[in-house]
Amino acid sequence: MKKIVYGLMINSGDADEMLWDHGVWETEEAANEYIESEMSTISGVWAGELKVNDSIPDAAEYDEEEMIECPLCGIEYNPEDVNTADYDEAVCINCEPGYKENMNIA
Repeated sequence: MKKIVYGLMINSGDADEMLWDHGVWETEEAANEYIESEMSTISGVWAGELKVNDSIPDAAEYDEEEMIECPLCGIEYNPEDVNTADYDEAVCINCEPGYKENMNIA
């Protein structure tokens, strides 16, 4: 579901750009009020419509079966955070630098 908010826009010469550091407003009127009260001495700023995605209503869940335990630290990780291709055992991203260093010493 898309949500519409309003941000402050300027033309940078090549394209219209949003002034992200000033925030966003739920209504165009609120954005225009901010421009009038806080930026009245600056020309070339207007309220522009932005379409954003609402956050995912349900938190992402991982199946217990998909988790892989790192034998070095004993913590379970998502498969993306464990290197199972380059070593004889699964090594998590946190243990990998030390594991590589020990391999080079041996």
